[in-house]
Amino acid sequence: MIQIVDLIVKIKGAVILNNIQATFEESLVHGIVGLNGAGKTTFFNTLSCVLKPSFGRIIFKDRPISFKDIGYLESSNFFYSNITGREYINIFEQTNPDFNILALSQLTNLPLDNLIETYSSGMKKKLAMLAILKQNKPIFLFDEPFNSLDIESSKILELVIANLKDKQKTLFISSHIIETLVPICDYIHLIEKGTIKKTFCKNEFNSIEDELLGHFKQSARSIINESI
Repeated sequence: MIQIVDLIVKIKGAVILNNIQATFEESLVHGIVGLNGAGKTTFFNTLSCVLKPSFGRIIFKDRPISFKDIGYLESSNFFYSNITGREYINIFEQTNPDFNILALSQLTNLPLDNLIETYSSGMKKKLAMLAILKQNKPIFLFDEPFNSLDIESSKILELVIANLKDKQKTLFISSHIIETLVPICDYIHLIEKGTIKKTFCKNEFNSIEDELLGHFKQSARSIINESI
């Protein structure tokens, strides 16, 4: 289990995560949804130990969680200038014994010997993903991983997520598009105003949009009907 107890995170005095209490089952795929500003990325940064909690604890296997437990694909990745994709991949230690860079670069159509500055946004996303998969971690965090990916690359990512789950990894995946999470998640957790408002199991996924956007849709529909 991954347990979050009394978690509060403040940034420049503002409360971003507000007294989160949650338990997440291991070896499952957990979706994280919420409107912009709800706290999704701060939650990921705290879970990965990039940010230190202002108060509270995150417990994994009866001990404080460590950055060594986490493979973190951030929504925006930093790349050094004037290096190739292969040089970037080589920065990361290989702890995944099954990692095959040749096969994966061919599958993802990544020109590893080209400078990263020539890559498109989608190619950069795939390169960062390969660097994360090179590492054998028990927990993987993917923050908005489908952004910038085309249809083929999105399907590859879905297959990667399924493979990691088969290997008993625990995954947290955020997305602002609920439809991308529905086929791959075991649970979807709704973050609202810095706290986990509700957790949905598979047979409740069809109610997430109404929970998230119900009031907004009614107001927007009214304005559109009167204005167009």
